[in-house]
Amino acid sequence: MDQPLAYFLIFAAVTALFTLPFWRFIDDRNATDRQRVGSLDGMRGYLALSVMLHHAVVARNWLQTGDWTLPSDPFYSQLGSMAVSLFFMITGYLFWGKLAAKGGRLNWIALYVGRLFRIGPVYLLAFAGLLLVVMARSQWQLHEPAQVVALELARWLTLGLLPGPDINGVAHTTLILAGVVWSLSFEWMFYIALFPLSLAARRHWHLVTACVLLFVAVFESVRGTHAIWHFVLLFAVGMVTSSLHTLGWRLKARDSVLSVAALAALVAGLAIHSGPYTLGQSLPLAVFFFFVCNGASLFGLFRLRSAVRLGHVSYSIYLLQGFVFSVGFDNGWMRGVLTSGNALSFWLVSGAGAIILATVASVVYALVERPCIELGRRVGGGLSVRSSKLLTTFGT
Repeated sequence: MDQPLAYFLIFAAVTALFTLPFWRFIDDRNATDRQRVGSLDGMRGYLALSVMLHHAVVARNWLQTGDWTLPSDPFYSQLGSMAVSLFFMITGYLFWGKLAAKGGRLNWIALYVGRLFRIGPVYLLAFAGLLLVVMARSQWQLHEPAQVVALELARWLTLGLLPGPDINGVAHTTLILAGVVWSLSFEWMFYIALFPLSLAARRHWHLVTACVLLFVAVFESVRGTHAIWHFVLLFAVGMVTSSLHTLGWRLKARDSVLSVAALAALVAGLAIHSGPYTLGQSLPLAVFFFFVCNGASLFGLFRLRSAVRLGHVSYSIYLLQGFVFSVGFDNGWMRGVLTSGNALSFWLVSGAGAIILATVASVVYALVERPCIELGRRVGGGLSVRSSKLLTTFGT
């Protein structure tokens, strides 16, 4: 049985490491919204690391049994789904907040171009690494017809919108990225849905729209009509919270009081242990998320400079974590260490993997992710100006 203590010790080690001045190159000097940076951004890094440590336990069981399944330990079995659920809530909160603040009118060209430049570059980098692993496992030879492989690659190149199949006959190709790409398809569906939803977000109708969506999602989740409704529920939680804040409805309480309430909701979600992506898990998480968005920093944890730095690199941590397992764990020497049954050895290796992953993610963020985000803003802004000029020209 794995103890949660190992999880917290690794978090403490990574947090301490990222307090060093060396990591100043991650800092965002243009950040102005300290409330957002100190809570949501500070939380995102820990969510990404939680998914990684959840998958570390899953990967150890996979090396031992050949099955990629949830751990038997109730704590580690829920880490991944709880973290991903909160990621979806954050997405709903941030993007619905932009829509609500502008009365349902957004610069859609800039939004979608920005999303492409935000998600695409690191995704393509991860995909390039995945392709190298696939070809190495294929002995650099084609085991399927070239046109079949081309179609498989085409699905992967949709940046997560379509599920990626096995490539060149390599079984469980998606596990090379720890199976995390599936969540991007829900992110893309949410971004696409924002446009029609914007029609119902004019003036103060954004709160009504978000509440109706949340009610329908809860109702359909209870009925069990389709699994997608539960993910709609997660986005809707963020949307409702964002609408309330746009209208000026915030809890007025000290950080310590809100942090106690947030922790109580989080512990309740763990204690219920109703399974991943269920109402029993998501409703306590919704309460936790609400308190965090209203100022709960878990007694200052989410406002630490190191937490904010980890938040900046969280997307790269999330998307690149699979290489820790598919390359770092899945080799002859490491297999023996991880399957020996020695818990200390496993957690030392996992802790080293978390530190290496966070380091690589920081470099990727500085060299690839941040420059591409800035480029996306410039390209999106330029295209918006050109489209406005064209509309003006044709209008006259």
